[in-house]
Amino acid sequence: MRLSYPLLISTSLITLLSACTSAPPKTNTETVSEVSTTPQATPFSHILGTSFRGQLSYKNNQAYFTPCDDPEQYAIQTEEPLAEIYQQIGNSKSEPVYIEFAGEISFTDKKYSKSVVTRIDKVHHMASAKSSLQCAKAVDNFSFKATGDMPYWRINIYDNQLYFAAKTSNQSYTITNSKIESERQHTLHAIDDNDQRLTLKIEPEQCYLSDHKEYWGYTTKVESVDGQFFGCGELGELDNDQSYTGEYFSQAIQQQDINLSLNDNHTVVFQQGEISEQNIKTGFWKSNTPDTVVVMLTKEGDKNIREELVFKREGLSLSCTEINKDNVLTPLDHPITFDKMNAKHGDLDSETIQVTRQFSPQQLDAPNQVDVEVQQAVRQYFKIHRTDPKNTRFNSVRFDLNSDGKEEAIVLLDWCSSNGCEMLVFEEKDKGLVFSSRVSRIEAPIEVAQTQHFSWQDLLVKKDQKWLQLESDGLSYPLKVTDAKAVDAPLESTGVLLFSQGRPTTWFSIK
Repeated sequence: MRLSYPLLISTSLITLLSACTSAPPKTNTETVSEVSTTPQATPFSHILGTSFRGQLSYKNNQAYFTPCDDPEQYAIQTEEPLAEIYQQIGNSKSEPVYIEFAGEISFTDKKYSKSVVTRIDKVHHMASAKSSLQCAKAVDNFSFKATGDMPYWRINIYDNQLYFAAKTSNQSYTITNSKIESERQHTLHAIDDNDQRLTLKIEPEQCYLSDHKEYWGYTTKVESVDGQFFGCGELGELDNDQSYTGEYFSQAIQQQDINLSLNDNHTVVFQQGEISEQNIKTGFWKSNTPDTVVVMLTKEGDKNIREELVFKREGLSLSCTEINKDNVLTPLDHPITFDKMNAKHGDLDSETIQVTRQFSPQQLDAPNQVDVEVQQAVRQYFKIHRTDPKNTRFNSVRFDLNSDGKEEAIVLLDWCSSNGCEMLVFEEKDKGLVFSSRVSRIEAPIEVAQTQHFSWQDLLVKKDQKWLQLESDGLSYPLKVTDAKAVDAPLESTGVLLFSQGRPTTWFSIK
């Protein structure tokens, strides 16, 4: 199983673990011969092939990793040519870059050291902050992704479906041979509904794009009816451990209930006792088997610690019977058992359906009042990027772009020039607005086309007296307007105009 990044564990374990790691005093008066023994050291668990993402930075020639959604910095140990790749990507030693890699966060080998380190085994992707979506980038909805820029093209693979997008076409193919595995050269064959064939060759090798502003771990070559395309690629992070995520509850250990939250971003909240008296420990969790979750606790408040709990899963329950503290394995006085509170008993497979919609012409102009939900979503977008929006302002309109009956938020930032503005698209889901796409240098108004790709309506924009059509590839719209397909005058427009009066004249603060 793959781990998106190391995790934050909010745990009130201090009472529980202190009670579990010390035996009660003897009450009899029998004389006992004391035998001096040294406990045998028990190594901490190792979870190989774990995937992480976040920011890479250097300080005094030492590399540090800061995970997404975790402010903690981890020193890096690696034999990978990390500095060489960083020097190609970063403009200076002080500039953080976005990184995705396979490795592990673990305690140091020194018995009395309380610090943890990150080991990097293979760099999958690295990009300068300005050329990447960074932590807002989706990594769990594809098994492999490839792209090239001379000419522009993209491929996304999910299950046995391959989606190929270029300026000349946007097609869906079915893969007819083996799945992709790490560290191996592969040739994938695919066929579409018209019996047109596509071949994708993948090889683990250093690969750079966009004038060395992006590094990828694989070189790729596409052969199709549209010609040959060369570029770079990366593995996705399709986690098989999503069934672990959810809310768990353990009842009345030493008169204190415990709530455990395993979040889908691998953060954890472990709460024991009343809110006013909760004890909190932090760390991360990881898993590479369907029935085991390893929790490593690294901090108790500001204090560094070295504690590991291994939970076994049976049905919808997680249980732990011992703790490894500073390499000393000790049975718990009271085994901890958590029952899952929000389990889903079976998931329905969803199928992407191209929906025929009836549109009424609409002119959606930028409003004069702030949309608070959108404001919060944009604020969260900058927070995920670890970027201070400073005086950046925005405005937005709402429209259902993917035919699910919920209105997406289309946002323009006031990062505008003669070439256009920055646009963000947030998809409306049950839990709120979720980042979907970023498009640079787009000019308003934006027309919604009758045509759609992967259930998302195409968007039409005019640039330099030419019409361009932005098509979704199943994941997002193109990052740059210049990567969109040139089309004739928009005869297939729905009559729906987003930002119908052009650039907003009213802007709202993000903070």
